[in-house]
Amino acid sequence: MGEVEGVTPQMQVALGEHGVKSLDDLAGCAVDDLMGWIERKDGEEKREPGIFDGLDVSQPDAEAIVMAARRKLGWIKDEEPAAEEGGEGA
Repeated sequence: MGEVEGVTPQMQVALGEHGVKSLDDLAGCAVDDLMGWIERKDGEEKREPGIFDGLDVSQPDAEAIVMAARRKLGWIKDEEPAAEEGGEGA
């Protein structure tokens, strides 16, 4: 996972401790898995910790890491420029 831009050695350790050991595992993560989330039940809120808790990682950085892993695996492709509007057949 060190081949994914933005993933630090500390992040790799945290990911491994939570069973995220391959690029496929990382690409399959939701940002909430990395950052944590708020669980609401019976009017109470409880914060569920994420894999990156305790690390200085922002939500946009976590999103970029997941997307970079998905691109590296070919799950998603960078958007190609839109075809010229008003071209042939218009």
